[in-house]
Amino acid sequence: MCYYLKLKYFTLHGPLPGMPPQFLLGNLAQSGLLFDKASLPEAHIAFKQRYGDIYQFWISSTRLIVVNNLNDIQHIFTHRNIYDQGDIYVQKFSIVIPHGLISSKGAKYKRHAGLTLPLFRRGKIVSNFDLIVDCVDKLLIRWRTKSPQHVHLDIVQQSQNLLLAIFGLIGFDYDMETLDNDNDTNKNELTKALQYFLSNFNIMLFSPKILSTIYFKLSSQYRQSQKTIEQYFDRMIKQELDNGKELIAQRKRTSLIASLVGSLQQDEEMETNKSEEDRKGLSRNELLDEMRLFLLAGFETTSTALAWFIHLMSKHPQVQQNIKTELSNNNSQGLLSLDRLDSLVYLDCVIKEVFRFCPPINGTVRTLTVDDRLPETGAQLFRGDQILIPFHSLARDTRYWSIDPELFYPERFLGADKDHHPYALIPFGGGHRQCIGQDLARFELKVIAARLMQYVTFGDGGNQVNSGGHLSKLTIIPKHVGVTIDFDK
Repeated sequence: MCYYLKLKYFTLHGPLPGMPPQFLLGNLAQSGLLFDKASLPEAHIAFKQRYGDIYQFWISSTRLIVVNNLNDIQHIFTHRNIYDQGDIYVQKFSIVIPHGLISSKGAKYKRHAGLTLPLFRRGKIVSNFDLIVDCVDKLLIRWRTKSPQHVHLDIVQQSQNLLLAIFGLIGFDYDMETLDNDNDTNKNELTKALQYFLSNFNIMLFSPKILSTIYFKLSSQYRQSQKTIEQYFDRMIKQELDNGKELIAQRKRTSLIASLVGSLQQDEEMETNKSEEDRKGLSRNELLDEMRLFLLAGFETTSTALAWFIHLMSKHPQVQQNIKTELSNNNSQGLLSLDRLDSLVYLDCVIKEVFRFCPPINGTVRTLTVDDRLPETGAQLFRGDQILIPFHSLARDTRYWSIDPELFYPERFLGADKDHHPYALIPFGGGHRQCIGQDLARFELKVIAARLMQYVTFGDGGNQVNSGGHLSKLTIIPKHVGVTIDFDK
C-alpha cells in the first residue's frame, strides 16, 4: 500500500522536470516551506531558476505543473473550455468552506456567481468612498495618541482591523467594531476567530486532505472559532431580515448582504431534490459559507496590500513625497473627493507597483478538462493536470520588464514599462475565474493610501524590525514591519 501511494502521489510523472517529492511531504521540506525557511514566492523563483519555465511542484500529495511562459499563460487564460477552476481549491477549501464560490464549479458556480458578481463592479463600488474615508479617519485618531518616535510593530494587524471594519460595512452593513477599541490589548471575538483561522491556513494548504480534515474536526479551538463567526453572521442575517422583504428586494442590486439574504431558499428540501442546473437561490449553509468566504477574501487581500504599501513607503521616502506633492497640486483646500482621487495618476502607478513588487496572492491554479499541448514550451498536458501560474515569478522576470524588476520603482508605469505584457502583472489572476473583488480591492487601497498620505509620513523603524520578507498564509504577508508614524498636520 505504501509503495502504491508513493508511486501514485509522491513520484514525478512524465518528462517535465522537477525535484522528486518526498513521501507525505512532496516538496515542502526541500523547498523550505515546511518550517518557514522560504515563502511560496521564494520557493517558486528558486525552482524556476533550477528547472526553467515549466516544472513539477508538489504540495504534499498534490502535483502542480508550474508555468512561467507568458505565451503559454495567455493560452491557458483564453481557453476557458479547457482550463477550469483548480481542483486544489475545491479539495482544500471544501474542508472549511464546502459551499463557497471558490469551492464550486459548473452550474453551482454559475448559480452562486449570478447573485454576487454584479455587486463588485466599479459602478456599485464607488458609492462607498465616504465610508472608507471615515474608517481611515478612525484609524488616524488612534494613531495620533502615539508618539512620533513609537515604532508600530503591528501594522499587519492594524491593516486587518481597518479592512474588517470597511468590508463589514460595505458587504454586510454591519459594524465589526474593530476600530473602536485599542485592539493591541482588547481584540473582539470575531477578530480572534478570524485570526485563528488564518493562522491555521497552512495546515489546510500543505497537509493531505484527510489529515487536515481530521485536524479541523478534532480541534476544539477551530470549532469554537467557527461558532463565534456564525454567531456574528446570525446577527448580520437577522439585522437584514428585520428590514422586511420589500426593502431587501430593493437593496439586492446594491447590497451584498441583501442579495445573499434575499436569495435564501424558501424550501431547501425541494431545491435539494432538483438537478444543480435547475436550483435557485441559496441554502442556509451556502449562505453562511459565502459570508465566510467574502469576509475572509474581502479583508485579507487588501489588508495585506496595505501592509506592504506602508512598509514600502517607509523604505522609499521619495515615493511618499511624490504622492504628497500630487495630492497637494491644484488642491489648496486639501479636500479628497472621488473626482480628485481619479486624477491621481502617480498614486495609480504606486499601487500598481505595490501589487507587482509584492503580489498578495501567490498564484492561481487551473485544472484541465481535456488533454492539451502548450503552444510555446510544447509541454503535453493531460486531463486532470493542475496548472499553477505564479504571480510573483512573473512580476520579477527580467524578460518581461524593461526596468530592473527587483527595483521598487512606480515611475516604470509612466515610461518604459507602461505597455508591459498584460499577463506579466496579474495580481488577481486572469480569465473567467479571476478574483471577482479586484475592483473593490484596488479602489479601497487607493482611497486608503490617498487619505493616509494626506496626513502622515511613515518612517523606517530600523532594519531589525522593518526588514520585510515574506510569510505565507492565506496571502503573502510581510514578515517584519516596524514603522514610525509622523503626522504632517
